[in-house]
Amino acid sequence: MLFALASLCLALAGEPTAPPTIEPGHLYDRIAIVGASASDGFGVIVKEEKSDTNPRPAAVHLNMTKVLRHAAEAHAVGSASATGAAPATGDDAPAPIIHHYASGLFFASPGTVGRGEIDRALKSKVTLVIALDYLFWFVYGTVTADGKPMTEEAERVANLESGLAQLDRLLAEGVPVVTGTIPDVRDSIGKMLSKAQVPDPATIVAANARIAEWVAARPGVRLVPLADILVTLKTGEPVSLGGTSWDPAKWGAMLQGDQLHPTFCGTVALAAGIMMTAAEFDPSSPSPWTLDPEAIKQCAIAAEKKKPGATSAPNEPSPSPPTKVIPPQ
Repeated sequence: MLFALASLCLALAGEPTAPPTIEPGHLYDRIAIVGASASDGFGVIVKEEKSDTNPRPAAVHLNMTKVLRHAAEAHAVGSASATGAAPATGDDAPAPIIHHYASGLFFASPGTVGRGEIDRALKSKVTLVIALDYLFWFVYGTVTADGKPMTEEAERVANLESGLAQLDRLLAEGVPVVTGTIPDVRDSIGKMLSKAQVPDPATIVAANARIAEWVAARPGVRLVPLADILVTLKTGEPVSLGGTSWDPAKWGAMLQGDQLHPTFCGTVALAAGIMMTAAEFDPSSPSPWTLDPEAIKQCAIAAEKKKPGATSAPNEPSPSPPTKVIPPQ
């Protein structure tokens, strides 16, 4: 039944949409990050080294948006150093405007939260939307897009249509979108996810087939193979993203212990892959990023220390609560 439903969805893919509206050289002017807890930085903390001269090291919570903001700052500092100009930091750094609309609570109400994120992105008149894990909870979880308990496995692929329809709202306005495939994260059962939240492997295959067909008809979308990336990350082998080989032997684990969320270095690696993919929309837009974990970490810590009353604890909202849903009775 799953593949019959998937075949129906493929038949409904529709006519190819128009290319995105991009002013050459201005792809990164205003970016929106939409999605769930991976984009929202669940559990991602960077810390200074503790020492005798620094007994209370700074610690900062980072999400995808903050990683990109600090990557832009690191790029501005590096560019200034190369030209001999005074380094630009903080608010003085020439950087893209990046809006953070991703939510760790996406799982609780994918229809309502997902629609709200797209509403905000459209209101902000963005030039690019990053939706890496936006579609995840339209396939995983125990709640349908209309807020009802998900009782049949076949509902998951049908539910995906609601997420794709929201992304279509962006495309209708000429906004380019980068999104990701649906990964198989069964290893997270009992660590972060319940068994009831996780689709069957065949469902994930059907969902990704539908996403691929949807993307093929839409020149305003680029797809990051998140499912394949996670397969490689779980082996502990290096993964190539953004033109860099990210080796856990050098950078440390790319996935947190819950086998669901990326670490800090994993988030930077994903950002590198996302931005290289986004560059396909407009190669004339100069890259404003230095996606180096150490440079980003130093910029983040420096910014934290400049805050009034900064302490060793993250001066940020706490990471989003665990993405667990009580299965329907």
